[in-house]
Amino acid sequence: MKLKKIVGALGVLMTVTAVGCGSSDNTAKNDITNSPSETVTKGPLSGVEEDVPGGIEITKPVQEEEFSYELQYSLKEESEEEKDGEFVYFKSAINYPVFEGKYAENMNRFVASLTEGVREELFTARDNAKFDYEESKNDEYRIAMFPEEEEYIVSCIRNKEQYYTLFTKWFSYSGGAHPNTFCKAYVVDVTKGEEESFENMIRPYGVSVEEVVEFAMTRIQSEHGDELFETDDESALKEWIHMFTQENQWYLNDKGLVLFANPYDIAAYAYGMIECEISYEELEQGLKK
Repeated sequence: MKLKKIVGALGVLMTVTAVGCGSSDNTAKNDITNSPSETVTKGPLSGVEEDVPGGIEITKPVQEEEFSYELQYSLKEESEEEKDGEFVYFKSAINYPVFEGKYAENMNRFVASLTEGVREELFTARDNAKFDYEESKNDEYRIAMFPEEEEYIVSCIRNKEQYYTLFTKWFSYSGGAHPNTFCKAYVVDVTKGEEESFENMIRPYGVSVEEVVEFAMTRIQSEHGDELFETDDESALKEWIHMFTQENQWYLNDKGLVLFANPYDIAAYAYGMIECEISYEELEQGLKK
């Protein structure tokens, strides 16, 4: 995980939240395999901080699938805060899915690998928040201070067969015009508890990474036009999109393959996350050459 890319000099408070497919009630269990229905989720972030994959769900009848792993999960939360009297200057919380059922051990191990780095950063964040608070005590504007915070969100998206996507969002705010956000996605083979590569997931469709990148670039240019930083430099834009396929900025949903750009990757923050969805039909047809 590229924690430093988000924390950077901010390195402050962390609030870490994991949002699963469904209720935000920490005691609720989410059965995501046992019934003849599948979760249909919204796409990734569209500039609204609270809108994440898996945050909203509906169900629709589907045919019984060959693979049924009887996986379900509940949400677990760990939280703390640092105060001086009644003034809170640091908050932290980790809220993440805990799986049960067949292959749950694999999924829980993978989730633990995602949150391990976050826990390590909490120590630095707490120390930085305390230092900033102490430094500001003689500042006449201290009354306007607010808790420094960061948030890490993990949402679960059920994919076809044995694959699940864990979509993560890093949210960091320590003042300024807006928070920083950075998202990654991990397509996990539950039978192994290991991440699958982009190349392996598109291989059955007989298309290459280069073909997908070219197709995505054309679609992004046509849909977002002048929003892009690299409007006049196709080679730079192509390089960025290729990076998305290698740096966990892609995932699968019920409709197809989604590549996404974080704010500031290829456009200004105001445009939020820019996404490109490629349907399974387009993949099966060789991207409609």
